[in-house]
Amino acid sequence: MVVTTLFLLGGVVLVLCGGLGINPFKETTTSFLVAAFLGLMGAAGILVLLNVAINISMIADARMRELQIHSSSGVVRKWLTGCAAIAVLLVGVVAGGTYLSKEEALRAVRTQADQVLKQNENLLEEISQRLASGKPGDYKRVNEIRNFLQARRGGLPRLTLIYSARFGDKLAFYKVNEYFAPNYENEEYTPTYFPCMQNIDCDYLTRFFSGESVEALKKYTFRDDEFYIYIPYVGKGSRYVLQFTRQSEYGKIGS
Repeated sequence: MVVTTLFLLGGVVLVLCGGLGINPFKETTTSFLVAAFLGLMGAAGILVLLNVAINISMIADARMRELQIHSSSGVVRKWLTGCAAIAVLLVGVVAGGTYLSKEEALRAVRTQADQVLKQNENLLEEISQRLASGKPGDYKRVNEIRNFLQARRGGLPRLTLIYSARFGDKLAFYKVNEYFAPNYENEEYTPTYFPCMQNIDCDYLTRFFSGESVEALKKYTFRDDEFYIYIPYVGKGSRYVLQFTRQSEYGKIGS
């Protein structure tokens, strides 16, 4: 009765939130509640099956006592061991498959990005020179080059161009604007800050723009299901980072 009551009340809440579009919770809270509700539905189904199995077992036990048949406790132990082994195997398959899928996606994008950048070395150097100049028209040209490089391959993800400057005595990260008004030549350029992510790229960008020599960086997040590839470039005029970002589709059913 308690389980049935909880499911009925949960169903009422889902109908109100889904049917009327009322969502009083945060997105993560809603996702957790939906997942918990579906998980409890599965648990309730298993409990029903176990209830039937227990009833059958009670009948079987009574019949076994009548026939004086003794069961072996080792069977249950073997069954538990087998279930645990299969569970560990499934966890390994899911975790390993997700890891390999992410690495394969990163490898494919990195290969295509390297090909595009290698074929356009002159444009990369032009970006370095124009960032060093810092005129409004130069930033517009840099964005045009960014659009061109991003469109060179169908499988390339979003490309962000990150550069640095000093804000007082602090090192600040900026990204080239991706939108310019038609009459932009007569306006001043307002830089856009690039918010780095702790444990992802803050330390990497700080070290690179402080003058250190760093290699390309590959990162991905499990929670947001995104991956990032950072390719540093040191030109004659300035240094900058090409960041490729994509909302990944690996690990999904049917992908």
